[in-house]
Amino acid sequence: MKTTHKLAAGFGALGLGATLILPWWTSRQVDERLHAWANAPAHQSDFQLRNLHHDAGFLSSSGTAELVMRSRCSEDADAQAGTVVQVVYQVSHLPSCGGIISFGWKLKPHGEAAEAFKALFGAEDALSGQGHVTWSRQIQSDLGLPAMSFAQGGGSIEASPSRGALTVGDKRVAFAWHISDAQLRSADFVTRIQGMAFNFDLDNWQRGTGDAAFKVQSVSTRDVTLEGLSIESSTREKDGRLDSVLRNHVGRLQAGKQEVKHLAFDVGMRGLHADSVEKLTQLFSQSCGVQRMTQAERQLMRDALKTLLSQGMSLQIDKLKGESASGALDGDFTLALKPAQQSGSIQMAELLTSSGRLQLKGDLASPELRQMAGALGWARVNQDGIDSSFHYEKGQLKVLDRLTDASAVQGMLALADTVILALLEDRVPPVMAAKHESTEPEEVQEAEVEEEAEVEEVMTMEPSRGDTETEELPAPQDAKELPGRSV
Repeated sequence: MKTTHKLAAGFGALGLGATLILPWWTSRQVDERLHAWANAPAHQSDFQLRNLHHDAGFLSSSGTAELVMRSRCSEDADAQAGTVVQVVYQVSHLPSCGGIISFGWKLKPHGEAAEAFKALFGAEDALSGQGHVTWSRQIQSDLGLPAMSFAQGGGSIEASPSRGALTVGDKRVAFAWHISDAQLRSADFVTRIQGMAFNFDLDNWQRGTGDAAFKVQSVSTRDVTLEGLSIESSTREKDGRLDSVLRNHVGRLQAGKQEVKHLAFDVGMRGLHADSVEKLTQLFSQSCGVQRMTQAERQLMRDALKTLLSQGMSLQIDKLKGESASGALDGDFTLALKPAQQSGSIQMAELLTSSGRLQLKGDLASPELRQMAGALGWARVNQDGIDSSFHYEKGQLKVLDRLTDASAVQGMLALADTVILALLEDRVPPVMAAKHESTEPEEVQEAEVEEEAEVEEVMTMEPSRGDTETEELPAPQDAKELPGRSV
């Protein structure tokens, strides 16, 4: 019995010690992380923390700071300078079932942005929210904006309060936002959006794997009504390859007298080499584009791009469907790049295949479209409408199952080979170099011709007979002083 009491007392002491140590540890962690962010070089991130005033405590902490949101890669001076907002925050270091710590925060714009925000929202506080750091060390917070109301110069903006949520982990980034009603009205422009929601959840933002969606219940303008818009994407990695699918759907679209219902199509990009995609994402993010890359970075980019192309990929448009009052459309499209030989060069004409079909029925196949399709020979015209199909592989192009001249396609693919090879070797493609070399002499030659014509016109011009006063010019001493004119 005494042993049981001793064990209970020991576990109780350990629990009490952990309870006392954890707030102290989280307080130190928050203090170190905030100061590390504030001391980080400004050029390394689009989000900079400055003028930090942090009051660290045992059970709670608080403070203020300025958050600078800018675009490092933009060439615009205002975008590089960024927008400055004041952050006010409070942190509780007491653990709970929700996480290690909890916090609340508010953002307040500065300067002209503060005045514009107050005029738009009727309050000084911008975004605000409550959040916590989970036991798995992910930062989670809700977001909120007040209702929006603004009118000036005959135009107005009205919007209901909007809410959202943000989650940031080691590789995970998730964001969601919802607004129930928004209206923009002016003498020239009218739009009302209802039930708009946007969200994404990336489990690895560097590779882009995860899900995203954008949905709108209805959009109304003077001329167009749209209902049931849904755009959803999903990206997964399997065996070192990325497969992405973008699903698009519109319940109803009316523009003037034309109405289409249940319009849907899927766009799939499959078989992308995942490591190459991640490497290219990192390089472009760090350097802000090819023009700002070092020689070593450009070589890494070329290696990643060559691997990406040589490993193959495919683009597909599936389930293309739609309905009108008395018509319908149905189709699909596939574009595939086969893997190249390990030591061979990329040859689009040999590696690329493509096929597709399209069928239009009823009022979606207008008489003008039927006549043009029949005249050009790229579609069959029948009583219901028109249908077309094609297939390209290894230099052969078939339209409606009949061989067709593919020289134009082969020429474009050969040009693509030349451009890709030049990019991989870090040199200007010959077609661009030839164009540059031929353009400048032509411009110079045209300028010289125009200049000679102007001289000729001036030298051969006779005085106007309507002039009341004329000035007699002295005769030249030598005819050679007036080139281009006979004496």
